[in-house]
Amino acid sequence: MGCTPCKLAKTPGGKAKAGTAGDDARPDLLEAIQEALRTLEADPLADDPRKRLEGAFVGDPNAALTALKKEAEKTAPAPAPPTTTNSLSISQADGDPDWVNCVGEQRCTPAKKLKPKTLADLVGLVNEARAAKQRVRAVGSGHAFADVARTDGAVLVNPVLLNDVRDVDRDRLRPAAQGLALVHVQAGITVRRFKEELDNRGLALINMGGYDGQTLAGTLSTGTHGSGVNYGPLASFARAIVLVAETGVVYQIEPADGVTDPAKFPGVVDGVPAVLKQDDAWYHAAQVAMGCLGVIYAYLFEVTPAFSIREQRTSTTWREVRKLLAPELWKPVPPAVAAVDHFELVLNPYNLLFRNACVKVERTRVGDAAASGARKDWLAALLEQASIHSAPDLVALLNRVPFLSPLVIDQAIMTLVYEGAYVDKSFNVFSLGAANEIKAMALELHCDAAQTVPVIDKLLDVFQREALRSLWYMAGPLGVRFVRASPAFLAPQAGRLTCTIELDMLVGVESGRELARRVKEAMCSADAASVRVHWGLDLDFVTAEDVRAWYPDFGRWHDVFRELNSTGMFNNKFTDRLGIST
Repeated sequence: MGCTPCKLAKTPGGKAKAGTAGDDARPDLLEAIQEALRTLEADPLADDPRKRLEGAFVGDPNAALTALKKEAEKTAPAPAPPTTTNSLSISQADGDPDWVNCVGEQRCTPAKKLKPKTLADLVGLVNEARAAKQRVRAVGSGHAFADVARTDGAVLVNPVLLNDVRDVDRDRLRPAAQGLALVHVQAGITVRRFKEELDNRGLALINMGGYDGQTLAGTLSTGTHGSGVNYGPLASFARAIVLVAETGVVYQIEPADGVTDPAKFPGVVDGVPAVLKQDDAWYHAAQVAMGCLGVIYAYLFEVTPAFSIREQRTSTTWREVRKLLAPELWKPVPPAVAAVDHFELVLNPYNLLFRNACVKVERTRVGDAAASGARKDWLAALLEQASIHSAPDLVALLNRVPFLSPLVIDQAIMTLVYEGAYVDKSFNVFSLGAANEIKAMALELHCDAAQTVPVIDKLLDVFQREALRSLWYMAGPLGVRFVRASPAFLAPQAGRLTCTIELDMLVGVESGRELARRVKEAMCSADAASVRVHWGLDLDFVTAEDVRAWYPDFGRWHDVFRELNSTGMFNNKFTDRLGIST
């Protein structure tokens, strides 16, 4: 594939183009910038060095980047998270008695860890656990930053070996489902491997998020999403959910008008007796259930013929973009959003040069098209520009001088705009690529799309207030996407066209988690109109009161939960937090 190097555009406000850190900057200018950094480390409120740094990033970004490189080289890296072999896409070593998530922030000590190879294995371990009165919990890649998987003293089920993809038996489908592209896919496959298996068949996921290291079950069960007002969360594409309940019974759960013809269902799945349950309440409860209803074995999943995407990025400001997203324009969707298949924003939460820098990302599905162009993610490009060796080196520098965060984010956003368009296979455009391997956490907010502007305006005020009050800064831009409403009872997008706002945090940045907590407290209220929080990215902040206030169908979900978890087999830290353990 021929690639055009990423070109940096002039940003709104007349900011100079960025280059790469080098040693050709004037020594006196470098020393002045470094002195400003050292002064701010000693006195974070000092006004003059702040102005000097701002001026350097605006007037001579190359010198500013070179100074950052030199200071980073003198800074000890931030402490690494607790050691874990449970990386973003690799299952944990059997010799470790604990289970730890991908960034070392969630840990538990199970009674044992098992890797079933078949549905019969899965049924057997559930039956053994029931006889021993043990709890059971399925885990995935550990990408959730919340406690959804934390279960001490339980049988922890790692589905990594359940990763098969095969054709469905079309003779069992209703006539209305015959035209759907469906595959049978086991729950432990990662999104990365699933998309590769589909590509080998000339197929693709209908939509996907930016990260592809999660297991499919973990992705769907937490309400993970991509972008596009015509596309719901990934759970929307699961036409059937094959689940092992606490009794050891295997259910194939579908909506009342599900894809399977009941008269042709054979009563077995992969050689194990199974019950076809076509019930709207069960289906909408199981779509997004955080592992609380049973252990998911497989899905009948709708896919699509492979396609390409054309991505165009435009440099702008929040002041300009907010005009395109005003509340009165959501009737039902503003023209700017409706004009493309996927409309996204990358936004600096901090006001510099009298504007919040922003990149508008517009993606259009173009069928089968030749690949062209290339793309960089903001962090990798920034590290390359500044010649900083690693994200921990940058984290250590940001901990020394927190005020650098807004300047670094602004510089990073400059790297995201390129001349021409980027065209590639859909999954290459959707995926973050190498950025998937960077240790980062996130809090993600979900609001009614019609309230995008007032919610983001309020959020920007919160960031500004916390920066002034506590010198706390986010170490990354905001990612803004739009997602179709979901009928799933506990999907963060339940019942409303949704704007999602992701707050990324590099692991190791001091105060990042507490800043996220204050954001959640400031942005969320105790009613159905509230901003909601993504289940896998809630950092354990969502409370029992929140879930009951935010989700009108929580009671219906809870009824199914009590039916399928009557013995408490699937209780854990998460269900305790939500006040639903039985």
